Formats: sequence, structure tokens, C-alpha cells
Amino acid sequence: MSKILLEASVPGIAKTYEFAADSVMTVGNVKKEMIKQISTVENMTIFPDPDKVLFCSIDMNGLLQDNETLGSIGVKSGGKIMLI
Repeated sequence: MSKILLEASVPGIAKTYEFAADSVMTVGNVKKEMIKQISTVENMTIFPDPDKVLFCSIDMNGLLQDNETLGSIGVKSGGKIMLI
């Protein structure tokens, strides 16, 4: 298990955030944590339906599935993620 540092952009509010995650975490868990932390920082609900948020890898040019682990799909530290 190793730490992965990610840059997450949220085009809906034109902001970018930095997150740390473990390589063994699933995309779904990372997505939930990001949504929770962003909503806390911004003090508002950014995503009305978190289950419909897409977790996109800018580096890998595609959507990541909730059941995949970050390490198994090749997400690396410094990776750029977009939540839409």
C-alpha cells in the first residue's frame, strides 16, 4: 500500500483540489471521500446526487469504474482527476 497524491478538478465550480489516497482504495471510495471533503471545504452541496458523479482520469483519457482499485489500474501520484 502506498500513498497516491491526486489533483482533482471540479469544472462545475471551476476549482481544483489536492488529495492523498492509498493505492489499494477503490475508485468508488476515493470518489466518495473527495465529494465529502470538497462539500465540507466549500460549505455547500456540490454534487446533488453523488452516485451519478463521474470519476475521470485526465492522464488515462477515460472514466474509471467504482470497483477498480487505484493501484491495479495504474493511477499514479501526480495524476489528474476530474469529477463531473
